[in-house]
Amino acid sequence: MPAPTEREEQLSGEILLNIEALTPLFIGGNEPKSFAPLGKPIIPGSSLRGMFKNIFKIVTCGAFRGQSSEQKKGEDFNDEHIYFRCLMASISSPAWMKDLKQHYDKLMTDVDGKKKARPGFLIHTTDDKYFIVPSKYTTDRRNDFITIKDYQKKYKRNVRRTDSAVHWDFDECRAYCLTGNQWANRPDELLDGTAYAAYREELKALSEKFRSHILTEEQYRTEVRKINHGKQIIRYTSLDYVKWDAEWLEVSEAVQLSYRRDRKNKSGVNLFDEKKHPRYFLKRVDIERLTRNAVSKRVATLIPCHYISENGQVKAFGHGQCFRVPYERRINQAVKIKNNDAVDFADVVFGNQEAASRVYFEDATSESFNELKEAQAHPLMQPNPTSYQLYLKQNPKSNVLTNWDTVGAQIRGYKLYWHNDIDPNKDWQADESERKENDKRLSNAQESIIKPMTPLAKGSKFKSKIRFKNLSKVELGALMMIFDLYDMKDAAYKIGKGKPLGFGSVEITPTLLIDDDTAYSELFDDDGWKSPYREEKNDEYIAAFKKYLEKENMLSTWQKVMEELKIILDWSLTKKVDCWSAKIKSMSGNVSQKDGVDERFKQREPLPTIFEVVK
Repeated sequence: MPAPTEREEQLSGEILLNIEALTPLFIGGNEPKSFAPLGKPIIPGSSLRGMFKNIFKIVTCGAFRGQSSEQKKGEDFNDEHIYFRCLMASISSPAWMKDLKQHYDKLMTDVDGKKKARPGFLIHTTDDKYFIVPSKYTTDRRNDFITIKDYQKKYKRNVRRTDSAVHWDFDECRAYCLTGNQWANRPDELLDGTAYAAYREELKALSEKFRSHILTEEQYRTEVRKINHGKQIIRYTSLDYVKWDAEWLEVSEAVQLSYRRDRKNKSGVNLFDEKKHPRYFLKRVDIERLTRNAVSKRVATLIPCHYISENGQVKAFGHGQCFRVPYERRINQAVKIKNNDAVDFADVVFGNQEAASRVYFEDATSESFNELKEAQAHPLMQPNPTSYQLYLKQNPKSNVLTNWDTVGAQIRGYKLYWHNDIDPNKDWQADESERKENDKRLSNAQESIIKPMTPLAKGSKFKSKIRFKNLSKVELGALMMIFDLYDMKDAAYKIGKGKPLGFGSVEITPTLLIDDDTAYSELFDDDGWKSPYREEKNDEYIAAFKKYLEKENMLSTWQKVMEELKIILDWSLTKKVDCWSAKIKSMSGNVSQKDGVDERFKQREPLPTIFEVVK
């Protein structure tokens, strides 16, 4: 909603904040303990500012803006391409997987059904740029492979299911591109070169029958499953394939940043991470020694890769031939808000690149607090927009899920967490299966997913202050609406780390103080020094804000937004709704299914609406 352009009386003052934790609270910074730079826990003013600004943008129906990965982090979201991969989808697979597999195939194959990904070599130059040099072989190199069984015998090393690596054989100037082996735990089913050749002939015969309409698609898939031996080969490339005289394809900064963002916290080969896996990369002197040819002095390192290009521009690249690819549409294309570029309330109150902020948040100092016993917490994973069934509005009448490339896709909005009155002594703590999974990740040189925490106990109290300067009545009314929420009495807010665990629910009681002009003409009053402020109620300012909503014909839209906001901030739901904790429980890998995956995630069940949760 655009902010008023005309500003009447300018008001300054303070809003005193009394804050009480309704659940355990954890403010990161001195982990595993809460942030306490001077010995006693505080809530930084920056954290309070972020929380209040987020609610303020919702209350004022503000803009929802993002910035691309080439720029700094977006205020509301990072406007980027989301990456995904879907290699297989059997007849028994969920419908969403078949749809996504079809879309993946569309992005990875051309009109003739040939794979778009071409082999090449990623070169890092001495001036810190990246180029891809095509391989001499731009089509499928059908014989450039070795069976896993023969590879293990030749190099006397076992291939694990999770292996993703580059293995250089310097005697043959050959680089093996390991991308994992699904049968690594069943070595008796691995085939040598002779048996694999016979297996390929069987597959070829079945394909001929399918193309000749002797077998239906279902019959063809059934027969393939009967003889399926899974992944059996490791492909390789050679330094002899480097096409030095070809035009180098520059990897743009935007594509680089997009790839880096997707690879963050992912296992497998990162084609930019020379420090983590130095043996995957060849230096220029090594290339010259092995090939006995002079190499451009611009070359710093080289690593084999696969890539997709359009009109001479690298569009995407990865380690193996079936790498993760970006959706064609950016996140911003799913944001559909009228006047999203207009100056809104948050711009004029909290400031933007052109105007300074007129609200200032002080650190919240602890009045009283207790700490819970330190323990390992459930995994705290980052938001993952690849789960489009959660982040995009879905059509309940359609059997096809909307993904980021669906025409008309629309983002759901701000991400907020339900309140949950958890058991502070156990509900947030990692269980044995999560600790075992974490140990497994650490053994594979992956980042830890569980971390120790010492949360503050519920009942901990803080005091803080918001100072504001030169706000109009309408703007002050919008600010105070954060606390009033349309006459709501049981509002609580979320702050700090651990929100998905049930942490961070706080009750905030405000006291509004307005600058008193008489304080500058009278030094004393009956109580001694005259206060520069007078305490006031919200009513007059909130009424001014509502009047502005009516003037802008935004009242009905605003009321719908407030109705949803009030529900998700309603602390009383934790007490009055039966089995509330079960209703809002996050999906978890620690479930009773044999494969340990929540059935709701397998089926990609869309996230229910706020009204559906409380229905």
